[in-house]
Amino acid sequence: MNPSELYDLHIEIKELSRLSQELIEPSLVKYDLTSVQYRALQLIVLNESLAVKYISNHLNIKPAAGTALIDRLERKNLIERCHSEDDRRVVYIQATEIGKETYHSINRCFTKIFNDFYGVLNEEETVRLKQIVGKLTDHVSSCIEEQ
Repeated sequence: MNPSELYDLHIEIKELSRLSQELIEPSLVKYDLTSVQYRALQLIVLNESLAVKYISNHLNIKPAAGTALIDRLERKNLIERCHSEDDRRVVYIQATEIGKETYHSINRCFTKIFNDFYGVLNEEETVRLKQIVGKLTDHVSSCIEEQ
């Protein structure tokens, strides 16, 4: 492919990402969550107990932004802070029952959306797309880290 065709491909991928975000946004708005808040909630629910530092690192946000994110989720009663029994300075974040229910409810909405979204692909195409996107993500991430 020539540079112009590659750029067009890049624009198409970017548009696909925008459109997919547009599909899921109403589900998040219904629960008064941003996509970053949902991602943090997902991490917490799936891992049961995490340190704020881990969440910030995983989401590539500054520690202060991670703390503010956790504060917002806590005000919504989706998560709670728990002090370590070994070291009271260490605080772990856990999902509340409301947080778990909210996460699973959003996931059910997402399942329907993504089944429709990716339904135009057969299983082989879906597997191949996942491999290609993963390969590109790994490559671009390593290029950025090297800068």
